[in-house]
Amino acid sequence: MSICKYLTAATLATALSVSIASAATFTIDPGDVTVTGKDFCFPGDCKLDGAVLGNSFDLNTVGETASVDDLFDWKVLLTKPWASGGGKYSVNVDLNFSSPSNAAAGGSGYAGFITVLGTITGGILKWTAGSGSVDFGDGHVLSYSFKDAAELGFGTGTTTGATFTLTEAPAPVPLPASALLLLGGVGALGGIRARRKRQS
Repeated sequence: MSICKYLTAATLATALSVSIASAATFTIDPGDVTVTGKDFCFPGDCKLDGAVLGNSFDLNTVGETASVDDLFDWKVLLTKPWASGGGKYSVNVDLNFSSPSNAAAGGSGYAGFITVLGTITGGILKWTAGSGSVDFGDGHVLSYSFKDAAELGFGTGTTTGATFTLTEAPAPVPLPASALLLLGGVGALGGIRARRKRQS
């Protein structure tokens, strides 16, 4: 009986001698997209506005991927509700991460839209530099790819997304030797207690 307890304690100590890396939460902060270009609408004015909505996702192991469908928000802003027209723009964005540590990524491309009476709107988004990697400096490295879009529908707004893949993670951290000694001691105490019960 005591031998089994010793073996159990030794097995547990060996299994825990290297801790498994825990899941990391990646948090993208809200922000703005820089939009520059030309547009024309009548009556009134119009322009394209872009924003980073922000998001959080967890990745556990190297190679795991997260798809964020509503990372970017796009709106055609009209000064008159029944305006018609269109625009063509260059877009630039910086993604700022606040966890697991501060880091940044970026992208650029072009976008355009047409709207009819501010009701039916079509648009295109093409990232010409919309992929890369983010090094968090703590051992985590993400690769990312922004999603292109081509849409037609009612209203003047839509969202687009991106995919993120964990390409590197910190090495597992060994447990302190004191923790292993504690586990061994607990197993030994269990064995001694069982032996005393049998003898009494």
